[in-house]
Amino acid sequence: MPAFEKRNAYIVDTGTPFCNGIGAPISFSGMNIGDRVRRARKNAGLTQKQLGDAVGVRQATISDLEKGESRSSAYLVQIADVCSVSAEWLATGKGEMLGASNVSTLRPRRPAEGNAELIDHEIIEGSEPLRPDEVMLPVFREVEFAAGDGCATQVIENHGAEERFSLPRLSRAGVQPENAALAIVKGDSMCPAINDGATIGIDKGSRSVVDGKIYALDHDGMLRVKRLYRMPLNRVRVVSENSVEYPEEVYSLADPDAPKILGRVFWWENFD
Repeated sequence: MPAFEKRNAYIVDTGTPFCNGIGAPISFSGMNIGDRVRRARKNAGLTQKQLGDAVGVRQATISDLEKGESRSSAYLVQIADVCSVSAEWLATGKGEMLGASNVSTLRPRRPAEGNAELIDHEIIEGSEPLRPDEVMLPVFREVEFAAGDGCATQVIENHGAEERFSLPRLSRAGVQPENAALAIVKGDSMCPAINDGATIGIDKGSRSVVDGKIYALDHDGMLRVKRLYRMPLNRVRVVSENSVEYPEEVYSLADPDAPKILGRVFWWENFD
């Protein structure tokens, strides 16, 4: 079992005091998992249905957890992530509900509409130590370097840049942490699906073309993000969402000038 999946295996019930931030202690002694899930949900201002939608389960599953009719730990890390509470506290009752690393580190998140691949704002900001449900991912960047009479660009992974990312998000997408990377989209060729400046998640372990899926490409030193479609004779269609301004392209994958597939885009950031 991958390490990031083991983080879901919390089953112990204990309690610990918590200070609500204005000096009044709240006793969590004797609270079970259901009590903590309910408190975390209400602290986040979510209904059972909203929490279930964000985690990817039915409202009844959240209801059963809160009523103590289910002791399943399969979704506790995701629930903690959605509610911005400590996963350890939610699972075991140990520590504080809002640990130091949970405060102001998660961007606001909202369930994406119309596409299961979209979960907004899963990148975690801040200089605090990594939480157990976080991982540092390398970032693909276009880097300029001297080339003969001028400059050229090259797509380089990491180049000293890393960003935090949610392990539960990787788990839900079926992406191994060692295969994951991030990149920043430039331009409006993929609008309205992916906006200029949006961060994307790339699964480097998924490079086989599945018709209609979005891929990150290294095209002669340029980082491009496009939908790909297979064609006969080992060719591929390269399609932009903004097809009016960016017409479709066709390449033979055997052509040295063809774009190189860095990986499938499994997540991207949306802006309001």
